[in-house]
Amino acid sequence: MRKHYVPHLLILILCFTGCAAKNPSLPVNSGESASLSTETATESVSMDEQQPDTQETPAAFLTSTGITITEQTDSSSFYAKEDPSACVLTVSSSCPNVSIADKPEASQKINDAVSQELHTFWTFEKGNVGYAEENRMVILENTGSAPEPYTADFSYQVKRCDDKILSFVFTQTDYTGGAHGNDWSYGMTFDAATGTRLYLGGLCNDNASFFELLLNELDTQASLPAYEMYIDKNITASMEETFLTDSPCWYLDRSGLSFISNPYVLGSYATGTFEFNIPYERLLGLKAEYAYEGNYIQKVFPGVSLQHDLNSNGTTDEICYSVAMGENFSDPRPVLTINGTDFSGEFEKLYLSGPMAGAYYLIDVDPKDPYIEIAVTNRAETNPDSSCTHFFRYNTEKELIYQGKTPGIFDETMQVCYNSNGNLMLCSPGQASE
Repeated sequence: MRKHYVPHLLILILCFTGCAAKNPSLPVNSGESASLSTETATESVSMDEQQPDTQETPAAFLTSTGITITEQTDSSSFYAKEDPSACVLTVSSSCPNVSIADKPEASQKINDAVSQELHTFWTFEKGNVGYAEENRMVILENTGSAPEPYTADFSYQVKRCDDKILSFVFTQTDYTGGAHGNDWSYGMTFDAATGTRLYLGGLCNDNASFFELLLNELDTQASLPAYEMYIDKNITASMEETFLTDSPCWYLDRSGLSFISNPYVLGSYATGTFEFNIPYERLLGLKAEYAYEGNYIQKVFPGVSLQHDLNSNGTTDEICYSVAMGENFSDPRPVLTINGTDFSGEFEKLYLSGPMAGAYYLIDVDPKDPYIEIAVTNRAETNPDSSCTHFFRYNTEKELIYQGKTPGIFDETMQVCYNSNGNLMLCSPGQASE
């Protein structure tokens, strides 16, 4: 793959590096517990009054390393000049505000960088107000009815938060008419000790060998059958230009270094956003001060096999979880094989309505026992509150044992543990390590 193509709209979005899918309940990151409530201040303004109202939530994302993250939210509605009752654009945003104990200068550097992203987003969206009103007038003249207002959202996810690294993913979503909106995600990663924003070249001491390693990993993963339905062969894109040449579409989490492929970059809109993940164990050349030292966790793209000893019997197991689908990504069915044995029947009793998720995980829930658990998610599209993640063990008798489930769509920011009754639960890092 040697050429890179991105539609003009997404190029424009990338130029000011937009922000992340709405995160209604901010998950715990890097092994730290938190409680976060979101309160959005909404201001209705005309096209001549376009200053958003900013409010910071009193609750915070708290970590044992002295890092506090509060969520700052804005929301504004913009109305047509000729008809003050006609809303033409609604805009909302949420961004993190970071406070690192005893490091005010580092905190300020991070907050200044994030504030610049927020400022650029609002400036761009204010420029869309005129286009939104023009669109409204054209549709009114042609159809006699007003269209839906344009919408824009700017939000974030915390991906890693510890005394070494602060890494965020931001996503901007714009709807400007048509069948669907457009979104773009990218990362911002900071050295937690200094507040300096890190770029790929700053993660290592030897750029040439590190970038060669990354490129080989990306090319290898992109050629796997698991990505066949996601990568459009008609889009000839250089992995180096797409991800390694001044691209912000990467982040660090507990699992490793992830690269984000946005819609239209390597695949069609229908394939959505997907990722490539390179685990820390393969990131040779990564500076030691940025390595992750917590419990084992590995994020894997569905359909990609990996090898790991799941039950500490001294034998490496080969695991592959995938989602078999019909045409146009319909009728998804979960498939799990371990050492060539098909355990897919175990999912039938769980009645998974939406097994399509961005990743599955191997995770060491309890370092004191000999097992590494397998985590797979069921995303309930019609009732998001019922989404959950199921956990399994593979024992020395070559049996797959169901361990239970936790609420929500599991990701690398969440901590799970077993309670005194042996039941799985979301927990704080203290509970997880006891």
